[in-house]
This record gives sequence, structure tokens and C-alpha cells, in this order.
Amino acid sequence: MKNLFKKYWWVILLLLLILIILYYLIFIYGKGEVEQTISNEGATITSAKEATKSADISVETDEDLLKKAVSEKTGIPIDEMAFEVSENTGKHATGLVNTKDAMVGGGFWLAVKMDSKWVVVFDGQNTPGCSQVDPTDFPVSMVAECFDSSGNIVVRK
Repeated sequence: MKNLFKKYWWVILLLLLILIILYYLIFIYGKGEVEQTISNEGATITSAKEATKSADISVETDEDLLKKAVSEKTGIPIDEMAFEVSENTGKHATGLVNTKDAMVGGGFWLAVKMDSKWVVVFDGQNTPGCSQVDPTDFPVSMVAECFDSSGNIVVRK
């Protein structure tokens, strides 16, 4: 037996090396790549890597949603917009908007959350109309005054 080991030691070493390489390829390198089928109401995912990708769901913040709503209302593309949220109560929000490259100008905006969606009810540089802020119960801290239908300033209480 000793003679056999001395004669074929390199074969045993080669087999051990092959086993180590196979172990590495299967259990270490292939981790997360193992094919599996996950079925969820007709949607089939064929690998663990794809399952991880599909589980990455981006959640938009109120600021993101407000930025989109202000962009739609003003017509300023999001990537060209200088945007700030000054106050957000969860139902009412106010802030400033301008284009990034503008040195002057810009304005402020007022938004209200209706049915889980932000709606911009006013944007501009002047005082908003009472018809825009009263029906949505904007806090006086956000809108202290407004124009009535006759164009008179009304101090809100």
C-alpha cells in the first residue's frame, strides 16, 4: 500500500484539488445564482438574483411627490428646477420654486394632499385667492392672507 501511495500521490492530490475547485464553484461562487422557481400569482422568477431585483421597490417621499406635482403645475422640468419644501404638515405643504439657473424670480407654491395625491392649488409670486386656500383648510401659519373675489386682501384667522 505504501508503494501504491508513493507511486500515485499526484493523482490523490489532483482529485483533492478538483474537489476544492468544485466546492468553491458550487457553494461559494454560485451562491445566489442557484436556479429556483418561485411562483406568485402567475409571475415566475427563475433565479434568486432576479427575486432580489424584483423585491427592490423604490418608495417615493413626500418631497419627491411634491416636486413632481409642482413640476407639472409650473411646467419646469424636474432636472431644471430649484425646489424647496418650507413646511409640510402631511396634508398641506408650501415651498419655493425657481429654475436652477435663474438669478431672480421664482415663486412659492401651495399644495394639498387629496386621496393620497399631492395637488398644487397655487403657484406664483402674489397672494393666493381665498377660493384656492379656504376650501382646502390651509393653516393660517402657511397662508396668513388671501384675495377675496373682489380683489380685497382678507386676513385669515
